[in-house]
Amino acid sequence: MMQFNRSSKSNLFGYPLAVSLIMVICTGANLFNVQVLLAQEAKKAAGTKTTVQLTPKQAKALEGVFQSSGNHDMYVRFTPKENGLVAKLLWNNREIRLTAESDLIFVNNKAGENGPLRIKFRKDSTGSVTQVYVGGDDLWNRVKGYKPEVKKEMEHTPEQLKPFEGLYQFQNDSGRFIQFTVKGNILVLKQHWDGNEIHFVPQSELQFFSKVVPLFSLTFTKDKNGEITQVLAFKRDLWDKVKKYHPTYEQLKALEGKFQFKDDLDNYLQITAKENNLVVKQLWDGKEIILEPQTETYFYNNDQSYPLQIIKNKEGAVIQVEVLGIDLFNKVKD
Repeated sequence: MMQFNRSSKSNLFGYPLAVSLIMVICTGANLFNVQVLLAQEAKKAAGTKTTVQLTPKQAKALEGVFQSSGNHDMYVRFTPKENGLVAKLLWNNREIRLTAESDLIFVNNKAGENGPLRIKFRKDSTGSVTQVYVGGDDLWNRVKGYKPEVKKEMEHTPEQLKPFEGLYQFQNDSGRFIQFTVKGNILVLKQHWDGNEIHFVPQSELQFFSKVVPLFSLTFTKDKNGEITQVLAFKRDLWDKVKKYHPTYEQLKALEGKFQFKDDLDNYLQITAKENNLVVKQLWDGKEIILEPQTETYFYNNDQSYPLQIIKNKEGAVIQVEVLGIDLFNKVKD
């Protein structure tokens, strides 16, 4: 039976706003994203090869920092360790252990269910290691004299952070929302689809960063009236600020109905209007959850990170609801 908790089928939207977030879900950080790499390498991984013993000279030749050719904000540091390498992803400080299959090929066989993560170093005409391929075709180039960008927190007050609070909708997927809230003297981003949170501090008036994941940047936009209207995450994902929705009781009544779970026809939900909210009741066990209106078709319970999306046909009639970002229920005809 379904319960009011996260479905085991739920995913992180593919972002890593992921780190989950964004993940880093997060979008744009696909290189060294295990799920992406595994798909590339699954057919190549017929089995685990015998490991080899590296000489100190061979291991030392691989040590250093490499930059993604596809995203110049992303760097990885390779360090020899126990006859293998540790790949430290400098955008989120995650570490991946790699075992040597040869002096230039390394693998992590526990990367995921679809197969191993395999990388291959490449030498130039002088015999120096200058590049590494990840998953077969993602090219990273060695960086000489790498100096990490140092981000400094701007002096600020909670009052200065208040204008950034609110709900934001993803431009590429109207069913995805994030919420910004001020807690203490930090700006907290909450992913509505899984409840994960990331803390941000300002680097400048409109630019923010995460101290835990410095590459996770936010750039806000103001309109001519000085109101915050958008936020750009990871320098590529655009989210629009949503004005608070205040429906009438009659508007909420129009959303009421009984809904049948698409994947299990024995399970039903009953949706009713109550004061300024919607109440969802699981008819198989009687549990109820109160959802606050966020937009005309999007409702949310913040404590349980429970989203509900109303789906209408072209005539404007309610035909389905989607709960937890994945489970579809069809409206039962009266």
